[in-house]
Amino acid sequence: MQVAPIFTEADYKRALDEIRRLVAAEPDLGMPDGEWLEALTSAAQVFEEGHRLLDPADIAAR
Repeated sequence: MQVAPIFTEADYKRALDEIRRLVAAEPDLGMPDGEWLEALTSAAQVFEEGHRLLDPADIAAR
């Protein structure tokens, strides 16, 4: 399994969609889907650390 880095908001949104799908399926850790979930989550966290994601409450307050 190979995870491509998340570079764009579109990549990030696709990763989040896949993470949501996998979480709903409740995969076992150590199984392919569980490992895929861990890898995608890690990649999404790296992207989030490099980008300041706005909280909708912050936008509404402006």
